[in-house]
Amino acid sequence: MGMRKRFAYNSEDLYKQITVDEPFFKGVACIVKLQNVAKPKYIDHGKEKICIIDNGYSLIEAYPDNGKYALTIMFDDRGTLIEWYFDIAKSIGIENGIPFEDDLYLDMTIMPDGEKIILDEDELLAARNEGIISQDDVDGAYNTLRELEKKYAYRLGDLIQLTEYLKERFCM
Repeated sequence: MGMRKRFAYNSEDLYKQITVDEPFFKGVACIVKLQNVAKPKYIDHGKEKICIIDNGYSLIEAYPDNGKYALTIMFDDRGTLIEWYFDIAKSIGIENGIPFEDDLYLDMTIMPDGEKIILDEDELLAARNEGIISQDDVDGAYNTLRELEKKYAYRLGDLIQLTEYLKERFCM
């Protein structure tokens, strides 16, 4: 079992990709408008179950140049923000024109009210214990997490600015 490579979108859904070159973000972003969801996906962050994937929902995925994370901004079928989801990665890149990440398992969610939730630390440590990733990868994942907390979790205005910019670019 190797590191998970996750690509930007499901080809059955509507997709558009752009390049962003702004002071607050440089990289590639894409939007996926979900239309072929067989079964809605719900998550439970402890307070309530929230639907994050369903027909009519939109996902904006952002892959920063030279970054170590992929950001997914999730919207419901009315265009209301559900959450910001950060996949921490060993690396990101583009293969056959499609952005991807080499997933390091550790994730962070920021809810619209600013609540920060760290996810999948158990998966990160299990991957290290199974030899899928190294201790250096674990240390790198935590370093990226701390950078994301400083850049976005503690300065929600920057995340909102990026979200509004991308929504406008994708005509949402």
